[in-house]
Amino acid sequence: MIDTHAHLHLINRSTDDILAAAKLAGVNHIIQVAIDFSSIEKNIMYYKSYEQLSISGGIHPLSVSSDLDKDHIMKYLESNIDSFVAIGETGLDYKYGLDTKSLQLDWLYMQLELAKRFDKPVIIHSRYSDDDMLAVVNQYPTVKKVFHCYATHFSFFESLEGSENYVSFTGMITFSKKGKLANAVRNVPLNRLMIETDAPYLIPKGIDADQNAPQYVGEIANHIAFLRNIEIDEVLYSIIQNSVDFFRLK
Repeated sequence: MIDTHAHLHLINRSTDDILAAAKLAGVNHIIQVAIDFSSIEKNIMYYKSYEQLSISGGIHPLSVSSDLDKDHIMKYLESNIDSFVAIGETGLDYKYGLDTKSLQLDWLYMQLELAKRFDKPVIIHSRYSDDDMLAVVNQYPTVKKVFHCYATHFSFFESLEGSENYVSFTGMITFSKKGKLANAVRNVPLNRLMIETDAPYLIPKGIDADQNAPQYVGEIANHIAFLRNIEIDEVLYSIIQNSVDFFRLK
């Protein structure tokens, strides 16, 4: 399995321990996702040290501020572009960051332009921002995008332009049997699905742990199979192939 979105630098365990536990659980690869400039730099270290990891580079919408040096950060991302399998996570968060809406939009556009220029996929964070998000990303129909921690209506996915849009589900779905999230799990095409832990956040139902970790990503695949009423092997085959193709993993 592949955990397509984790923040290992925020887990209170050694990286070696996290990776060993993941491997025992059948998780062979993890996308280590940046959220700010410090984690971008740390990801470069991960890239050089761990074959089990691939890395992204980007600025999270809740990390934006007027103090950030846009030119320096964008040049740093560009100079290390070959190290990244994706740009992000970037996006819009109007639940916790409505006061920085304008800055979030600026950073989202900058990172989408970078991805377009270097033919990189983008990891998108979208919370309480469906209308503005659609208005932005539909200007980039040929850029591959994954909407991580998908938690909105299926109609949002239907409104996306182009054929390069993917959805990644987290442990949130393990608490859902009906409603908009369960409906999205059942209806997003299987060839557009991926799974993630978003570790250390969003522990799946039934897991007794202080923090989430990549070793638990299989719980999400199991619940997708349950909600769609299909065999787990069918889910795993599709989500692994989707992940390999999206991130161009070897």
